[in-house]
Amino acid sequence: MNDIPDEADPPHPPESDSPRADRTAAKRRRRRRKGGAVTAGVLVLALGAYAVVDAYDLVPELPGILTTDPPIEVQAVPRPDAHGTRVPAPTSAVDDSAPVPTTVPAKIDAILEASEVKGFGLEVRDGLSDEILYAKNETKPRTPASVTKVLTAAAALTSIGGEKRLATTTSFDEETGTLTLTGGGDVLLSSGDSDPGSVNGHGGLRTLAEDTAEALKADDVTEVTLGLDTSRYTGEPFDSGWERSDIAKGVITPIRPLMIDTAYIGSKDREWRARSEHPAADAFAAFEKELKRTGITVNRAEQRAPASEGAEEIARVESATISEIVEYALVHSDNVVAEMLGNEVAIAQGEDGSLETGPRAVLSALGDSIDLGRTHLVDTSGLSYDNRIAPHDLTTVLQASVDADDSLAGLISHFPVGGLTGTLTDRFAKERNATGVVHAKTGTLSTVTSLAGGVLDAEGRYLVFSIQIDDVDKDKILEARKTVDDIVTALANCGCR
Repeated sequence: MNDIPDEADPPHPPESDSPRADRTAAKRRRRRRKGGAVTAGVLVLALGAYAVVDAYDLVPELPGILTTDPPIEVQAVPRPDAHGTRVPAPTSAVDDSAPVPTTVPAKIDAILEASEVKGFGLEVRDGLSDEILYAKNETKPRTPASVTKVLTAAAALTSIGGEKRLATTTSFDEETGTLTLTGGGDVLLSSGDSDPGSVNGHGGLRTLAEDTAEALKADDVTEVTLGLDTSRYTGEPFDSGWERSDIAKGVITPIRPLMIDTAYIGSKDREWRARSEHPAADAFAAFEKELKRTGITVNRAEQRAPASEGAEEIARVESATISEIVEYALVHSDNVVAEMLGNEVAIAQGEDGSLETGPRAVLSALGDSIDLGRTHLVDTSGLSYDNRIAPHDLTTVLQASVDADDSLAGLISHFPVGGLTGTLTDRFAKERNATGVVHAKTGTLSTVTSLAGGVLDAEGRYLVFSIQIDDVDKDKILEARKTVDDIVTALANCGCR
């Protein structure tokens, strides 16, 4: 028999005369209908804490996959706050008739020429017209690192929908006296009370246990056999291309549809926190403890199984919305949440939720926006060096979000903000024109640095960009990141007429 708490997985080996004019006019009409836009002069300065969930984004020197160097001492990085914060992305403060920037190429070329690192791929587009203002090696696919999460986020917003919530439920079978805890994909549960004002901890297992006990006692049930259902996700929970040692670093964990705080363990005061090898079992134990505290006698089921056909749902707690979860994943560069979103994209498209189907489902959801012949994904978080995305395809997705009038429209607003939040807290902080107006997703591995997002230039024009480089010597990775930041800062400072 499979005893439920021992869940740790075994190690894995490493019709118009002018279609273009019509499209442009349609885009203008859509853009005028949008409300609530925030210009460069209006910023919400509610700062949130940031995390080292994808440690490579914050500290590229941290030993990671494909790194054989000994561990190094790293600075403490604050844990994410339970409450999400947002700095809305600015929009163009000029209309379609404003002159399109013309001197962008000269400014970027000067920075690239002065850089000690060569081989960048990049593309810059005008957010109003979708005109490409600069392109260099833009169609060459590269290892994107955590910029992969841009595609995952866009696919989640498009295919699942921004207002969708994930439910963790309990079901009771009167005939057998079996109560089943079913994981519904929420990896941001808390062990305590549900907190409606939070993203991490929106649903709480104590609340679920209390609501479950109330329903049971209403039917004079005081003793149950407790089972666990994690069948929402299928296949292997840990990708063969990931390193098991990254669990101890807090970078990743086996992907299950039930977790507390993305499986972090240990004191929250520690500089670095590991993740658990058996996240669903930990959540199950926490729920069992809370259920016993309500006075319900609990006997454990001998093996894990879905609820029987005769079982009825008696209680549930729900996650934050998918839009809020997407923002959390992007701001904190959380690999676990990104992989969960990949699984949920697959489920939304009628497939099994798994690490195998997730990457394919993300690409399928974005098939109208990206070149499927160029883009290759093996995970949805960006941990794998085998992922490949071209800068042009990234900016195509970003531009689609600028023109969108559905959940995708919030994509860039969900990114970290230069000098203010998430993985950009310490970047662009000293650049007056860039602080608060750069919204971008970072990507860093030992030999990779990338940045994709949007920026408002000095004349109030909104630009989207993607800048990538891989196969960089490790001793030049910080110089490569400086070059990236210099380019984005130049765009922020640019009149560019």
